[in-house]
Amino acid sequence: MTSIEQVATLATFGSVWAVLAVGHNLADHVFGQTDHQADKKAAPSADEVAAGVSPRRGWGACLGHVISLGVRGG
Repeated sequence: MTSIEQVATLATFGSVWAVLAVGHNLADHVFGQTDHQADKKAAPSADEVAAGVSPRRGWGACLGHVISLGVRGG
Protein backbone atom coordinates (compact mmCIF):
# COMPACT_ATOMS: atom_id res chain seq x y z
CA MET A 1 0.00 0.00 0.00
CA THR A 2 1.26 3.48 -0.85
CA SER A 3 1.60 5.94 1.98
CA ILE A 4 1.22 9.69 1.73
CA GLU A 5 4.94 10.03 2.53
CA GLN A 6 5.85 7.96 -0.53
CA VAL A 7 3.59 10.05 -2.73
CA ALA A 8 5.07 13.25 -1.30
CA THR A 9 8.61 11.95 -1.91
CA LEU A 10 7.83 11.07 -5.52
CA ALA A 11 6.10 14.41 -6.10
CA THR A 12 9.06 16.29 -4.63
CA PHE A 13 11.54 14.32 -6.71
CA GLY A 14 9.54 14.91 -9.88
CA SER A 15 9.21 18.62 -9.23
CA VAL A 16 12.89 19.10 -8.44
CA TRP A 17 13.92 17.05 -11.47
CA ALA A 18 11.68 19.13 -13.75
CA VAL A 19 13.06 22.44 -12.45
CA LEU A 20 16.66 21.26 -12.79
CA ALA A 21 16.06 19.91 -16.30
CA VAL A 22 14.49 23.17 -17.46
CA GLY A 23 17.29 25.20 -15.85
CA HIS A 24 19.95 23.06 -17.47
CA ASN A 25 18.38 23.35 -20.92
CA LEU A 26 17.92 27.11 -20.60
CA ALA A 27 21.54 27.51 -19.51
CA ASP A 28 22.87 25.36 -22.35
CA HIS A 29 20.65 26.47 -25.21
CA VAL A 30 19.39 29.97 -24.41
CA PHE A 31 21.60 31.88 -21.99
CA GLY A 32 25.03 30.53 -21.48
CA GLN A 33 26.76 28.17 -23.83
CA THR A 34 28.58 29.45 -26.89
CA ASP A 35 28.94 27.30 -29.99
CA HIS A 36 32.68 27.13 -29.33
CA GLN A 37 32.12 25.77 -25.82
CA ALA A 38 29.60 23.22 -27.07
CA ASP A 39 31.98 22.03 -29.79
CA LYS A 40 35.03 21.81 -27.53
CA LYS A 41 33.49 20.22 -24.38
CA ALA A 42 33.52 16.67 -25.71
CA ALA A 43 36.03 14.24 -24.27
CA PRO A 44 38.51 12.75 -26.73
CA SER A 45 37.94 9.25 -28.04
CA ALA A 46 40.12 6.35 -26.93
CA ASP A 47 41.94 6.51 -30.28
CA GLU A 48 42.70 10.20 -29.78
CA VAL A 49 44.04 9.56 -26.27
CA ALA A 50 46.19 6.72 -27.63
CA ALA A 51 47.52 9.17 -30.23
CA GLY A 52 48.61 11.56 -27.47
CA VAL A 53 45.62 13.88 -26.97
CA SER A 54 45.08 14.82 -23.33
CA PRO A 55 42.11 13.00 -21.77
CA ARG A 56 41.22 16.35 -20.16
CA ARG A 57 41.00 18.17 -23.49
CA GLY A 58 37.41 19.42 -23.04
CA TRP A 59 37.76 20.58 -19.45
CA GLY A 60 38.70 24.17 -20.34
CA ALA A 61 35.59 24.72 -22.45
CA CYS A 62 33.40 23.11 -19.79
CA LEU A 63 34.94 25.30 -17.08
CA GLY A 64 34.44 28.38 -19.26
CA HIS A 65 30.78 27.49 -19.65
CA VAL A 66 30.31 27.04 -15.90
CA ILE A 67 32.13 30.30 -15.11
CA SER A 68 30.10 32.24 -17.67
CA LEU A 69 26.90 31.00 -16.03
CA GLY A 70 28.17 32.09 -12.62
CA VAL A 71 29.13 35.54 -13.89
CA ARG A 72 25.77 36.00 -15.59
CA GLY A 73 23.90 34.70 -12.58
CA GLY A 74 22.12 32.12 -14.69
